[in-house]
Amino acid sequence: MKVKIALFFSILFISMIITPTIITLVDESQDISIFLNLTEEEEEKHSKETYKELKVYHNTDLNIFFRKIQKKKNVVFFSKNYVSEYLKITTPPPEFVL
Repeated sequence: MKVKIALFFSILFISMIITPTIITLVDESQDISIFLNLTEEEEEKHSKETYKELKVYHNTDLNIFFRKIQKKKNVVFFSKNYVSEYLKITTPPPEFVL
């Protein structure tokens, strides 16, 4: 099912890219601005949205509550058997080339 959906959207995307080129090759007098300006029409429809003011209240009680939760989620992992190989690897500095 996922393959079919992916194939459908791939074909749709490729056809949207290729359609203006094919129309131009078939007939040079055709107007392809409809295909090129599809997104502008969508932007014009959504431009009538109204913006509302959002008020933010700072509450210190909530901040303390969230800090307690955050401290509980920070889990530190310690292992006595872990040996770092980083200290054993030594490499010379890179050569300066002009």
